[in-house]
Amino acid sequence: MRRLFVILFTLSAVAANGSRTVTDMSGRRVELPDTVRRVFTDRFISLMAFALDEAMLCNATFTVAEASRPYISETYYKDKTLTEDNEEELLRLRPDVLLMAAVDEDTGGEAARRQAKLHIPVLVVKFGIDDYREAFLFLGEALNRREAAARIVQFLDTYIVPLNAKTATLPEEQRPTLYYAEGNRGLNTEPTGSFHAQVFDYLHARNVADVKTGSVHGMAAVTVEQILLWQPEVVVVWSGFPSGMGLPTTVKKEQTTAEFILSDPVWAKVKAVKDGRVYQTPALPFGWLDRPPSTNCLAGALWLAKKLYPNVFTFDLDEALQEYFSLFYHISNLTGLQDLLGLNATERIKFS
Repeated sequence: MRRLFVILFTLSAVAANGSRTVTDMSGRRVELPDTVRRVFTDRFISLMAFALDEAMLCNATFTVAEASRPYISETYYKDKTLTEDNEEELLRLRPDVLLMAAVDEDTGGEAARRQAKLHIPVLVVKFGIDDYREAFLFLGEALNRREAAARIVQFLDTYIVPLNAKTATLPEEQRPTLYYAEGNRGLNTEPTGSFHAQVFDYLHARNVADVKTGSVHGMAAVTVEQILLWQPEVVVVWSGFPSGMGLPTTVKKEQTTAEFILSDPVWAKVKAVKDGRVYQTPALPFGWLDRPPSTNCLAGALWLAKKLYPNVFTFDLDEALQEYFSLFYHISNLTGLQDLLGLNATERIKFS
């Protein structure tokens, strides 16, 4: 088990102005107010901060489509400015703290520059699936949301951390080969090490994609001939935007990626298609694996673990997802999750 991130907090003796000093996840020492009421975030940290306290966010970074609104508290989007980098709007909103994602080695330097320019404390936060436990502990302390952070960490320890630990011990033959189908025809993908493939890596699936990692947006191009050579045992289909989404026909603009894969004569020669192991990533309120790149991937990890390793994981998926939606999207009283089977293995989600 990798070493836990050591959270360094030093309380300042500057009692006169009600401040304290913390060390963020890039190693920067930052002076914060004792009471943090409002935070401004970028897109990577937005849903993390929202999970800790739905009333704390002063901006939204993602549009919430009408079909998604039953699955996330309206506090996220109602009467919120949709922005993540407009400094004029940021200053107008007057946040107590600005949260930035640790996207590369220069993030700490960029945070220092923004803090000096805006005169607002800036905290750098790690946001990969391996980092969430330490990141929530850090944010809970820094933002004085310790109880909420403790509940989230308990969820991670109960459901998410064991996914990685258990699959790490499985022999290779019990870890299926997998292809991630993106783009309208499934001819874009993500290799091992890509941020967009982190759930597959976390579950120790054998990603067949032997391609270079794309940009921050991913989606490296491949040919169907390569896929025929790779012969993956499982094909996971992206959540898409918009035609790849597993959404009702009234929402779709054209045939979904999964529908194309399951009806195309060339794709029919791929082992995963022949064996009925093509899985449409759920897409509400956001894609469950990587679009956007945030804590939505935790739901995807639970869902996909059950698909890849049905004989290994015995947790109740319905129960786990109900707790997830309550903690991360502040939506409760969901009576269950049902897979609505459409074209063969195509799946959509519905809470009854």
